[in-house]
Amino acid sequence: MQRDSGSWYADDTTWNWYYFDIWMGELTQYQIPQDYEEEAHDPQLCGRFRYCHALLDRHNDPDRSKIYNTFHQNLFDESIKFSPWECEISEEFKVNRRSEILNYIDSTYRAERNKNIDKFLIIVKFGVFKINYHTYHDYSSDDYDGDTEEEIGFVPASKSSIEALEKVLDLESEFECAICLDEGMNEAKRMPCGHAFHDRCIEKWLEKSRMCPVCRYTMPCDS
Repeated sequence: MQRDSGSWYADDTTWNWYYFDIWMGELTQYQIPQDYEEEAHDPQLCGRFRYCHALLDRHNDPDRSKIYNTFHQNLFDESIKFSPWECEISEEFKVNRRSEILNYIDSTYRAERNKNIDKFLIIVKFGVFKINYHTYHDYSSDDYDGDTEEEIGFVPASKSSIEALEKVLDLESEFECAICLDEGMNEAKRMPCGHAFHDRCIEKWLEKSRMCPVCRYTMPCDS
């Protein structure tokens, strides 16, 4: 039931990366699978995924809010200490995922292709990660000589490269800034890798890290 078609989100306040995906799985004899976790297979990421399951029943209390509350507790409850290094998951991310979960449940329930299905297994895959900069940059012994992870990873982009970012004048209606997760139609700027963000968001980001929040494209820095 695993898949890799979800979305990545960057949190500028905690330097966390979030992964989120939701889909309908195969329900065997109306039994809900146990929730479970797995470590990330990518050596560039430090963290793990959690898979959570819930049952949507047309004829027995199909309350979307109750299903969401189940997911919220199993995914985001801080007492579970799910995040790496026990970092806090941003409230803004939780609020946005609430809308995504409720919309998905509603569309699944109402879809014409599902009109003859009584019970639905809804699966959410969620992960919280830090970038392993030692692995990502693949430093040699000459390049890396006891520098801290902060000194290696969080290098600001050069002021000139930030000022040279392309202004975006043709934002699509569904544009969502991957930094603030806001769909507002504010002015945006595009990095050389092609990813666009709200202008102030990406400027603040690059003042801390020269890497693209989405693909890790590396901007020039001041030597």
